[in-house]
Amino acid sequence: MEDTPIGSHTPDATGESQRRDQRDSLFVLAKLRPEGEPGEGETVRVRNVSSGGLMADASDLYRPGMRVELELEGIGAMNGAVAWSEAGRIGIAFDHPIDKSRARKVKPKTENPDLFRPLIVKDRRPGLKPR
Repeated sequence: MEDTPIGSHTPDATGESQRRDQRDSLFVLAKLRPEGEPGEGETVRVRNVSSGGLMADASDLYRPGMRVELELEGIGAMNGAVAWSEAGRIGIAFDHPIDKSRARKVKPKTENPDLFRPLIVKDRRPGLKPR
């Protein structure tokens, strides 16, 4: 199976794809669980996303046709269905199209801007270790 998410991917009578939306390759984490199941779900790595679906690395728990809930940073919570599952990867078709560009806009982990302020030490050149 090729590495394609589903969504707006439908074969025509000749078997050719009629994909209307390009997919973006990216590596972000998401939370995934079967629809209606309590808890946070498992963390999966999203490999690519389009407005209609995505491909992710996931456990063998997910089978084609299974309804899922997904929490993708920058997008939020959404529902969909597993379209295919093979060798530790799954394709999910979203119930509603998303703005795929928002998936790249990851929130900063910290709200304290001073946390990554450069350390300034007097009388010492950067990169040199003290003896």
